Amino acid sequence: MASAVQEILQPVFYPSPSVSRPATHLTEEEQVKIAKRIGLIQHLPIGAYDGCKKARECVICMAEFSVGDSVRYLPCMHTYHVACIDDWLMRSLTCPSCMEPVDAALLTSYETS
Repeated sequence: MASAVQEILQPVFYPSPSVSRPATHLTEEEQVKIAKRIGLIQHLPIGAYDGCKKARECVICMAEFSVGDSVRYLPCMHTYHVACIDDWLMRSLTCPSCMEPVDAALLTSYETS
């Protein structure tokens, strides 16, 4: 029973869109891929929602933003709750609204800096 509980509490990662595995079952290559993805996501800016009328709700969870909510801004200028978009980006590095590749925009910004 204890090992079943440990399996449930382990973070689950998505090495590819249709594959999910607990962290302890990832190959070394998958671990490196996920670490790179986490690194890219951490470079996306985070801010507090200020009541801007352009973005009223997070299209991932469909909840309206509240002033002060922690939001992440993608290079395409779409805004999401940090927890919602971080989970999304761990599965797919594209914006859920416009399908713009997030990693390509980040890599381009590194090259021009």
